[in-house]
Amino acid sequence: EVLLSNRVNGITAIGIGFLISIIMWRNNYTNITQKRRIEAQQKQLEQMAYYDSLTDLPNRRLIDKLIKQELSLMQQQGHESVIIILDIDDFKNINDTYGHPVGDRILMQLADLLKNNIRESDTVSRFGGEEFIILMTEASVEEGFVFAERLRKIITDKKFVVGSSVLQITSSFGVSSLVHAKEQGSEEYYYQVDKTLYFAKQHGKNRVEKVII
Repeated sequence: EVLLSNRVNGITAIGIGFLISIIMWRNNYTNITQKRRIEAQQKQLEQMAYYDSLTDLPNRRLIDKLIKQELSLMQQQGHESVIIILDIDDFKNINDTYGHPVGDRILMQLADLLKNNIRESDTVSRFGGEEFIILMTEASVEEGFVFAERLRKIITDKKFVVGSSVLQITSSFGVSSLVHAKEQGSEEYYYQVDKTLYFAKQHGKNRVEKVII
């Protein structure tokens, strides 16, 4: 009877241990699943906060943050960096003629074109509407101007295919050094580069203008 009782107790202990192991495994699995779900939700929220939903490019909030970080690096390391702004010429006519869905497809294709033609160290963002900004790090205004001119030609030559429609567009560019912003405040960068874009628009469009320091 003693042996039988010990055997029963042993089997019971093994069973309880097995059940405890299962419970612990399930709890651990649940915790891992919940952690992954939370991480996925956080990533989704970050995507919504910092990236444009149409083009998947960084939005204005993120490019502002990156520019402020670059201004800090410029002060520490003493190099120059450049902001390039570009705006599709007469984009309203595309929306009015072909409809906003076609306009959206143009923006998406242009975003891909820009991503595929910038340096790995640079960042392109959708600033708003049909306006894009490129942060070109460790570059002079002249280098930015040459780069923007190359982009302008690529855009002009590209055929944008949307369904049965084949469209060609042009863009106007402004180029400005971030030195202006470093000297006058981080918000100054947009004011300076936007002036050059306005000048390009007023002088025939489909051209690149730059701020001379």
